[in-house]
Amino acid sequence: MTLENLKQLLSSFGWEYKIIYDGIVILSDGYDVLTKKQIYEDTFQYKNSYYKSKEQTIVIDGVECKISYLEDVTKYIEFVLALKKDKITGLATREDLEDYIAKLRKTSIFVLCDIDDFKKVNDNYGHPVGDQVLNLLGSIIKKNIREKDFAGRYGGEEFLIIFDTDNIESVKLRVDKINHDFNSQTENLNLSFSAGISLYDGSKRITETIKEADVALYYVKRNGKNNSAIYNKEMEENFTK
Repeated sequence: MTLENLKQLLSSFGWEYKIIYDGIVILSDGYDVLTKKQIYEDTFQYKNSYYKSKEQTIVIDGVECKISYLEDVTKYIEFVLALKKDKITGLATREDLEDYIAKLRKTSIFVLCDIDDFKKVNDNYGHPVGDQVLNLLGSIIKKNIREKDFAGRYGGEEFLIIFDTDNIESVKLRVDKINHDFNSQTENLNLSFSAGISLYDGSKRITETIKEADVALYYVKRNGKNNSAIYNKEMEENFTK
């Protein structure tokens, strides 16, 4: 096989590729772009498509060469990601949240949200309506976070959002907007949520950060609900669950 034949073949498959040929690295136009966002160990995302990294050694013009290429595996990855989503909210499951947290190594802001008086919804209107409320809040959260943020159902009517930023004040504004949108779209039920916010910067364990967000959440619950609060140590003094 010649080098040109190989390039034509890879292009016909729709693959982006890198070829190390006689010491020279040859990249297709999109290869560098596609490898910028890694979602699994050998899988990358570009815009709304996913690519799997593959590698093999072949002979080109009598020279043993190494080729790496990115195969479009969008349908498979979308299927896998769908399995990981919570069936009611459409967000990540608790298990997927824990996997994400275990790999987290960058400054982030954790937000715990809990729907106020949610039990009354199930008691007065039934669990199907309760599920619709959970689904609605999940949809509003998805619309109000960025691709690099992460959100999931933490348990029951509690949600965990992890913002990829260190700007805690901007996160509070975003959380309050989510609450406002949720309230506006459930006027007939008069629903809201309470939220606790805490910064993770690597100086403490993530479990401590989540506990701080929990403390701030219950501070809001004890002080009128329907609001969010950034954790501070003074909240610990009277914290009881």
